[in-house]
Amino acid sequence: MYSDNKISQLFGDQSLAYVKNRHRGGTNNEKGNTYENFYTTYKIALLSADAIEKQASIKFYSQVLSFVDDLIILYEEENRLQHHQLKNSLNVSWGSDLKSISNDFEKQEILNQSIDKASELVLVVSDQPLQQRLSAAIPAAIQAFSKVAYFPHRRTLMQVIHAVPEFYEAIKYLCAFEDPAPDKIECVAQVLLGSWSSCSKSGLSVIDILTKAQNSSPSFIRSFDGTLLLDSEVASILSNIANFQFNLSKGFLHWQYGHNIDQGTIPYCISHPNFRRFQERIKASNPKTFEEFEILL
Repeated sequence: MYSDNKISQLFGDQSLAYVKNRHRGGTNNEKGNTYENFYTTYKIALLSADAIEKQASIKFYSQVLSFVDDLIILYEEENRLQHHQLKNSLNVSWGSDLKSISNDFEKQEILNQSIDKASELVLVVSDQPLQQRLSAAIPAAIQAFSKVAYFPHRRTLMQVIHAVPEFYEAIKYLCAFEDPAPDKIECVAQVLLGSWSSCSKSGLSVIDILTKAQNSSPSFIRSFDGTLLLDSEVASILSNIANFQFNLSKGFLHWQYGHNIDQGTIPYCISHPNFRRFQERIKASNPKTFEEFEILL
């Protein structure tokens, strides 16, 4: 994204060495940084609706050679970069000298201008009073493109989701169920976290990250294509089973037998190869009763 020569030309060799040292340290610590991974999972979930419904091209980067590098989001249609620096500490200040947060933000804005990108620089902290103090004290030189955000630190991802209502709603949107149980919310959140944690982190789009998560088994992440339909022969076979109801919602087949005698969801999206194989088994076996259908699950 940024070349050594560009950084050296703009800021000198000392700044280039500083950025390279930061980059090496960030890369070494990346696997253990739970706070950063939880925050990135939150941002992926939050931007999923735009990626799915508006086909927005949004790409995620981490630990790029730059001054503000914990998380970088590229909004391609807007030609805008959003940089996030995360601090899970109470000892955070803007500073003013070389290597301070303020200086890093100012240089990052200049660097982005040099590649014709608009900037938004976000300092993310895990304490609300600290967020308020830092927001009120943003240095004048960076006020136009900087802000401070609060994101809580918790021991588990589910604790974070319950502490951030919009995170919960974003995961619920991604879930195959209209009213998902807590275990389904957790399943979707964990596969999303796993998808990000195991990817290259070098410009992967939101849809690519979601697709990687969707291919987990089970994932219970909704389909991205609302036009997909159940095979008409399969629908006819299932419709003829006594006391059996089914529906296709968010790309997943949900079924119920009798009055809550038994119910479930096929753990694959309709576009998944395993679901196509399931439909072939239905057509080959042509179950007439629930017991015959149940054998095929």
